[in-house]
Amino acid sequence: MDNEIRRQLIAKSPITFSGLKKLNIGAGIFLGIQGIIMIILGYLLDWNRDIYTFYLKFKIVSLNPPNFQVLPDPQVAFTVSYLGIILASFLLISPFALLMIAFVKNKSYVENLKKGMNPYRWYEYFFSSSIMLVIIATFVGIWDLWSLVMIFVLNAVMIMCGYLMEKINFYTKKTDWSAYFLGCLSGFTPWVVLAAYFIAALGSSETNPPTFVYLTLLFYFIIFNTFSINMILQYKGIGKWKDYLYGERVYILLSFTAKTILAWLVFVGVFAPF
Repeated sequence: MDNEIRRQLIAKSPITFSGLKKLNIGAGIFLGIQGIIMIILGYLLDWNRDIYTFYLKFKIVSLNPPNFQVLPDPQVAFTVSYLGIILASFLLISPFALLMIAFVKNKSYVENLKKGMNPYRWYEYFFSSSIMLVIIATFVGIWDLWSLVMIFVLNAVMIMCGYLMEKINFYTKKTDWSAYFLGCLSGFTPWVVLAAYFIAALGSSETNPPTFVYLTLLFYFIIFNTFSINMILQYKGIGKWKDYLYGERVYILLSFTAKTILAWLVFVGVFAPF
């Protein structure tokens, strides 16, 4: 859809900025309450996971003739404890962002929406989405520190491509999809790695992973792609998504739903495996 037409539709939208503000406040408060509850529960319930480094170790086999081996040398980099608190950080990032744009940055938020963009959304997803994907990665056996760092960064790059998608298309007449496709490449790569580890775990274990691991992967993959579909519908101008503010409202509801279900699914699954 022509971007100028899209901006004209925003000006005529039946969705009010005050309505979006109330939605942000409501979602922020409920996510904040859940985060506080999870912090309290997180202190009461113990959970530990070792995160490793796999640097190389050179082992001399013989000096005459010279012969040596290069072997991986797994070492515990650190131990992660209190999963509830980690999940709470994932939950509490969102209310901080939502309440900030509702009260502190509301004028800037509204002005950006009129232009067909919301940079604050992408700043928040940069951290919350990437933290959640790293947590999920540990459940399929990715315990290498630097692999987790790469997963975080690749997902964060994908999120910022969403930011660039909106920023670039403010200046174009027709939709430029280059940032979107680059984001797909960056965002899809961690999922290939997760799938490889998950399939390998199924093939090497006498017992299948807990049900919550299946549910978490499936749900997050579906919701992960739903955000992408929402953007496509916005820029294609399909149905109600011709109105950018409708897509903004969907983003808020999707984010709230995804964070709530994922956080509690992981929390309950870890401490009461099913």
